[in-house]
Amino acid sequence: MKGRSIVVMVLFYIAAISAPVSAQVVLQRFVLVAGANSGGSDRPLLRYAISDAEKFERVMTDLGGVDASDTLVLKEPKLRRLVEGLDWLNERVNEVQQSSESQRIRTEVLVYYSGHADEKGLLLGDDRYSYQSLRDRLDEIPSDVRIAVLDACASGAFTRLKGGRILRPFQIDESAAMQGHAFLTSSAETEAAQESDYLGASYFTHSLVSGLRGAADANADGKITLNEAYEFAFEETLGQTVNSRGGAQHPSYDINLTGTGDVVITDIRQTTATLVLAESLEGRVFVRNAREEIVVELYKSLGRPVELGLEPGTYEIRIQRPPEAWLTKSELLQGQRLELALDQFSPTQVEPTRPRGTFGPNYAVAGRNRIELRGGMWRGDDGSGTPLPNLAAGTSSVDGLVGLQYTRFLREDLAVTFGIDILPSETSYISLEGSFSGSRAVLLLPLGLRWNPMKGDLRTRAVKPFLAAGFGPVIGASSGASKTFTAAFAGAQSGTTFGGFLGAGLDVLIGRHFSLGVDARYNLMADFSTPIGGLENYSGFQMAVGFGWVFGQGH
Repeated sequence: MKGRSIVVMVLFYIAAISAPVSAQVVLQRFVLVAGANSGGSDRPLLRYAISDAEKFERVMTDLGGVDASDTLVLKEPKLRRLVEGLDWLNERVNEVQQSSESQRIRTEVLVYYSGHADEKGLLLGDDRYSYQSLRDRLDEIPSDVRIAVLDACASGAFTRLKGGRILRPFQIDESAAMQGHAFLTSSAETEAAQESDYLGASYFTHSLVSGLRGAADANADGKITLNEAYEFAFEETLGQTVNSRGGAQHPSYDINLTGTGDVVITDIRQTTATLVLAESLEGRVFVRNAREEIVVELYKSLGRPVELGLEPGTYEIRIQRPPEAWLTKSELLQGQRLELALDQFSPTQVEPTRPRGTFGPNYAVAGRNRIELRGGMWRGDDGSGTPLPNLAAGTSSVDGLVGLQYTRFLREDLAVTFGIDILPSETSYISLEGSFSGSRAVLLLPLGLRWNPMKGDLRTRAVKPFLAAGFGPVIGASSGASKTFTAAFAGAQSGTTFGGFLGAGLDVLIGRHFSLGVDARYNLMADFSTPIGGLENYSGFQMAVGFGWVFGQGH
């Protein structure tokens, strides 16, 4: 009995000390996401970099097993803020590893960047963070796996540092024993990373997020691996840009993972709402949310189901297989697994082909400013639209105009203006209102609005027509002798009134920093209380040309 008790105690002890070793490995993942529309004053402003970053962060928290407290999202970060974000990743990994005593914690870090870049590094406003610095910083993080995804022009230079190249997707057996790094970029080192207004995103991030939500699940096991995600993003990005104005865009990668296996990025089974496309469906599938944003796009092959992990909400699902198309709308509830077959769709018209990509000359003005020198002519009337005639001598009906105008572009199609227009003259004349000899100056200070009525992507158009309206004070002063039917005066006079204008014009941008403009307007003013330069009212038509300096990074 005593010997048997000793054996039991020994076996219990061995089991106790071996339990931590055989305990299941726990995965903890940390995500740093950065989006920057601005790449400096000499770079065109991006439109979707920040929203792309938000979409990537959302799919990782929805399906990537990432807790919200383990994510950090940076919007328009300065260089210092990005460095602090990388420091945060390093600190969090060290904290987890030092605090784990009873179980093995496997750590993974993902860094996503969407914005401007060149062959040397990431462009954050007027700052640059070199690719070598980013690589060195990632190598310092003591995580099992480090993944970087760069969606930017020339980002392929990041993978070239260690010999990465444009290749077809890599093949790795699935396991959880991988260690090392994986760097994915949206383009080769000499290519532009293109955005699409039709998609409301960059081609690469749109394809990557679609894949991570289930479109890339080639073996239908509910798990999206690094290989599957890259393969799907590669094929979709290349296919959609091959005929774009920017040319074919080739994602690239640099992989240095040791051990056997692949890294699972997202797991569709973790989602609380699943949309299933049945085996019988075939064609290009577009899934739009209630805001009409395309959240998933893929080509659905006949004969295999596709499961998509989505947030609960209302979705419009369109399937196109020209010359036919089908459409349905569905409400996806929390915890629901909704399967769609062809009998749940209604025939509809095929969407017309839309031009994609915004590559090319960029004339974006939203968020920028302009100072403009103006010159032209003004023709006065009596306030009723009838020109003031010259019965004897002088230039009272046509005068010169000089001015200065500040414009703040709120959007591509909307701007606020503040102008200073001066109508100076040295004149002697006789008109129906009386006579005047001397000098006068009328100062117009209107605050106005400009609206560009054109449709489409205004950022790529150098010619920008507009309609304009404004209102503000009018200040007049004169010195000389005047005579009307009721009074005569000699000396200096001044007065203030108010007036407004309606007009139209055209701006032509010369590169990113200069513009030429022309506009015509009608000024309608209230009478001065006393005649200025022999006239009580200076309503009339004016035409002006301007030369402007455009500045600011925009948004």
